[in-house]
Amino acid sequence: MRRRQTPSWSLALLTAVLSLGCSGAPAQPASAPAATSTNITEPARSATNDKGPRVVVTMVVDQLGAWIAAERWPLFPESGGFARLRREGTWAREVRYPYAITDTGPGHATLYTGALPRNSGIFANDLLDPATRAEVSIVHDPTVKTVTAAGPIESAGASLARLRVETLADSLRAARPDAWIVGVSIKDRGSLFAAGRRPDVALWFDVKQDAFVTSTAVSRELPAWAVNIGGTEAIARLREKPWVPLDEAFLRANARTPDASPGEGDIAGFGAVFPHDFRKTKLPAKAFRGSPHADQTLVALGLAALEAAPAGRSPALLAISFSAHDYVGHTFGPDSWEAWDELLRLDAELGRFFEALDARFGKEGWAALLSADHGSTPMPETAKIPGARPWCAPGAAPDRFGRPCGPGGRLLQADLDKELQAEAAAALGPGDWVLGVADPYVHLTPAARALDAGRRDKLIAALSARLSKHPEIERVIDVRTLPAQCPPPAVETVDALVCRSYAGTGDLYVYPRSGSLFDPEIVEGTGGNHGSPHLSDRSVPLLVRAPGRVAAGRVVEAPLGPAAFTRTAASLLGVPPPKAAEPGLDFTAKTD
Repeated sequence: MRRRQTPSWSLALLTAVLSLGCSGAPAQPASAPAATSTNITEPARSATNDKGPRVVVTMVVDQLGAWIAAERWPLFPESGGFARLRREGTWAREVRYPYAITDTGPGHATLYTGALPRNSGIFANDLLDPATRAEVSIVHDPTVKTVTAAGPIESAGASLARLRVETLADSLRAARPDAWIVGVSIKDRGSLFAAGRRPDVALWFDVKQDAFVTSTAVSRELPAWAVNIGGTEAIARLREKPWVPLDEAFLRANARTPDASPGEGDIAGFGAVFPHDFRKTKLPAKAFRGSPHADQTLVALGLAALEAAPAGRSPALLAISFSAHDYVGHTFGPDSWEAWDELLRLDAELGRFFEALDARFGKEGWAALLSADHGSTPMPETAKIPGARPWCAPGAAPDRFGRPCGPGGRLLQADLDKELQAEAAAALGPGDWVLGVADPYVHLTPAARALDAGRRDKLIAALSARLSKHPEIERVIDVRTLPAQCPPPAVETVDALVCRSYAGTGDLYVYPRSGSLFDPEIVEGTGGNHGSPHLSDRSVPLLVRAPGRVAAGRVVEAPLGPAAFTRTAASLLGVPPPKAAEPGLDFTAKTD
């Protein structure tokens, strides 16, 4: 990929945006540049794209549950990005993932392929390496290398090698070879599933490098503009400012838990209460990825990527996955002051981002979709905080999103590993029978899978009985009992949801009881999580803005499937949806 310098207008705008940092001053829109010609040209008209925008921006706010959007968006300023998308587009209040493992990998893969995990092959975030028993990312690929500002290094990279189906970006590249395709995220999986197999740019943050990187599956070098914005020095400058509340009075008035509630984590000195000073933590790179600084950097990278598009490369697909919301939830919990503040700041950041798009492409020259890869579950500790769960109050209506009321607990994978190893030895005698636990599956070793039917049944029964003694576990499902053909998506039993999640790896599925969760292990014993079949984890919002193509100010109450995101994005790009996409609503289609 040829290196390009960051254009002067972009650098000025990005400096204005990033200079706001995380100070306590109220966010104001950055002054936008005067409208000028852009390198991205008007796409050729066709029967499928007679009013196509020059740029389609897809955004995924990691861990943004439908329940969070319903409660918080109406409280945010009208000048913010969420209010603008609701005002100028359609809000589907509840998109339901029709499968059990509600994690980042499956969620992004589903949004950008329209396929279920069973078909896509992306069934979890992590796998267990049979040789080392360590968890490895589902996009980890030892055949490619990580690419830094200095070029490829001797560190395994990431790719879509495990993905079995076509992506939205793949369909766009096939139909429009001249399209400009960019994916940016804090997480590799948040970028790659969106950017597809042949992107122009795919970037993500590498904690070990403390900088944004790519892999040789995408390119053998980083563009200069990406290094200028996402390099180690640029990230370090951002961290000179502490993270303090944007509007403490707003947090005090609306958050239902106090700052530093039980269950909140501290990343090696970053603190569990405001202010959070990056200079005090021993792990500044990990603290960065779970802070508003990460959101600001992603917006800056996205704007620079659009400006870097060579002349004639259109239409453009810019996919941004805002991962900070997820890391904040995993560290401090979804009800924390930090979670409220990060989303409030992201709202302001999106407002500035959309103004920049207006200036470059005109208000009708860009379209946007915003959704989430999964929801979240309140931390078990909030059950003891008065007023933290108003849906549980006497006389309250049943919660639409199935949030818990009763007490819950945490499941630690390392503890379960030890228990199950001992249980297997007691049942079968000495031997290597349990490979390990990788949320939400227990994995057997090849030796255990090769046992005769009687001894394997004995092992499964012993492990299931041991797991069932935990009050945090509702059920244990032997994957051998799953049907060869899964029920249609309208069937939402736990067995059906697990069936649609299973892609051939894992032996026992562990279903946590409502209110309980696998510990996220960002800071052990603290933070919130997701990943379960519960509705609070499966339900996310969807916003679609496309002037002249999608109704403005409309609210859709009926639950939808995630393929609505995939199919609507494909329609706006003027290309066929990915081949494996499930049926779904296209918001650009004319209806009575």
